[in-house]
Amino acid sequence: MFDAVKKKGLRSNHISTSYITFITLMLLLLSSSAGWARDDRKDSNATDLGEIIVTSTKMNTEVGKIPTNITVIFREEIEKYPGHYNPLTLLREMNIPGIFFPTNSVDADVSVSSRGSEVSQWGMLVMVNGIELNNGAGAMRAGRLAVHDIERIEIIKTPSAEYGDQALGGVINIITRQARTPLEAKAGVAYNSLGGGSGYTVINGSNENWEYYVDASVSREDSYQDEGYFDVDNVYTTLKRTLNSNSSLAFHGSYKDSKGSYTASLTREQFDEDPTQNPNTGPDYYFETEESLGALVYEQRLGDHDLMCKTEVQDTSWRSFSGYYYMGADSTVVHPEVRMTVNHDIGSMANKLVIGGEYRYHDLDGIRYIATSFHDLTAKNRDFSREDISYAAYLQNELGITDALTISAGIRYDYFDLAQVANMASSTTWSSKHNAVSPKIGLTYQLCDEVNLFAGFNSGIKSPVRLRQWFTNGELKPEKLYAYEVGIRGNISHWLDYNVAVFRQKVTDKFVRPTADFWTAQYENAGETSTKGVEMGAHASLPHGFYSSVSFTWQESKFEEFVSGGVDYSGNHLTGVPDMIFALKLGYHQEILGDISINPVYTGRQYFNYANTNEEDGFWHLNARYTKQFDRVEFYAAANNIFDESNVGTGGGDPGSETLYPLSGFNVLIGLNVAI
Repeated sequence: MFDAVKKKGLRSNHISTSYITFITLMLLLLSSSAGWARDDRKDSNATDLGEIIVTSTKMNTEVGKIPTNITVIFREEIEKYPGHYNPLTLLREMNIPGIFFPTNSVDADVSVSSRGSEVSQWGMLVMVNGIELNNGAGAMRAGRLAVHDIERIEIIKTPSAEYGDQALGGVINIITRQARTPLEAKAGVAYNSLGGGSGYTVINGSNENWEYYVDASVSREDSYQDEGYFDVDNVYTTLKRTLNSNSSLAFHGSYKDSKGSYTASLTREQFDEDPTQNPNTGPDYYFETEESLGALVYEQRLGDHDLMCKTEVQDTSWRSFSGYYYMGADSTVVHPEVRMTVNHDIGSMANKLVIGGEYRYHDLDGIRYIATSFHDLTAKNRDFSREDISYAAYLQNELGITDALTISAGIRYDYFDLAQVANMASSTTWSSKHNAVSPKIGLTYQLCDEVNLFAGFNSGIKSPVRLRQWFTNGELKPEKLYAYEVGIRGNISHWLDYNVAVFRQKVTDKFVRPTADFWTAQYENAGETSTKGVEMGAHASLPHGFYSSVSFTWQESKFEEFVSGGVDYSGNHLTGVPDMIFALKLGYHQEILGDISINPVYTGRQYFNYANTNEEDGFWHLNARYTKQFDRVEFYAAANNIFDESNVGTGGGDPGSETLYPLSGFNVLIGLNVAI
């Protein structure tokens, strides 16, 4: 039988010798080359809102005209956090206001909570260069987001009419850097004291007619708990051809091959005894995943207007053994989309209209066996085939009433046709059809150079198949979210930028799943949940090389109506959502000494079951970083949870039968980057 797991620290499948050799040669080659040059870095603290153009709203527009508290992170800020294998763990360390990334067993398995929503891998839509990388069921897969030369990251924390049911909690759009010369390259390696490490190589270039980007990487990551690990190989690439002065054609490709072993949850007694233990050792939680994606994007300029035609195709194969069951799923997604941006002024008012439509076909074959290991299967337990077909049309309009006042409005119509066919008696056959209209409206007002006011209403929908595939059913209604916010943001004298937003959200027909029996409990619709909160952030460039940032979120998320199994949970808090998140970063940069920073973080009280009887008090932990640039070589070291605090990262269950996962204890990451 395949020996999937070996003792922590002695595992033989860390970064391969051949890849380390390749990375080392790249480092030597790059450090000895002087003929290539990097473009200038973007200084986010010296940028006015009117100068920042973003694309995550499906139109090129200024941040100051977007009626929501969008976060845009530029390369200068991103490069202060080297060593992250994927951008979601980077965002977790940066502590974005309104966003909570709890700690999971490994960094490749990242969940998120947006503005008080439940912690989930189905929470937000993640894109790279506008291409969706959530899988067919809508789940984020951080392990496939391995890009290491990022120009900026755009984050919207509310649903919007231009996106569908995978974006109920918002959108994260990662934009890679495009080189301005025919050939540029960078490479890096990193090692973690928990065990394992990562390595990557990026080549990037452009000329008059072509642009290309290739990012190849590997990660061999050990978890904080014993004998858990995640091994992944990734390739991401883009190739763009300029056809003429008005049109272009681009290919986007992604391939990921991974395997690993999930760690088991702990009871409170086990956690207090030793949070690093893993009750299920050996190959009990082994998995393998292979994912591939290809997309073609055609863009055409038609006078003052723009046409975009895009087709994405995804294929996923997943196999796992989880202590008692062997499970497998194969899925395919085909997703074409067409949209037109019409730039047509109305009198003296600037006007921009986006009209689009999309079709999504997703098929999934699921199978489950009773088993004693990944390779020793006995009786087949589940076998079904599912088709998820959806059609959508949307439009949004941005109207500049004056130079200072902008009004935005949009609407989206979705139609879902869902069907599951049982291939054996113990599975179920069902079908359902749903449709929904999701409107939005908002306005922004540029009061002065330092103050931008905004207010907005947004809405969205989540299909019943954007859940764990084993536990959905034909009785579920779509989940609907209605979001309201008002806020203020700005930049003062080019040294301080700030943002504050007050938000309120209501969810009807909320998807919930009782945890009494993990393998049999099905999702159901709770009546209603509500969230209210405040988020704020600020970044400051201080004199004499000092800099700082602060992030604060207060939120209260409760069930307004929820009865399950005869128990009324109305008035209780949602699970896994902290009531407060506070993070402060203080740093100092000096060309000779390097860059050093400290980062204390507070995570507030959380409840891990619907009855709110399993809870975790708020806690602090402290992180620190050091970076030093030696010409083209960068050395960095990061220390996480310096005081080795023992706290619960995520969890569930009732007292006595808890399912708790620990926050990683003290660990150190060190690495080198070389860029030309």
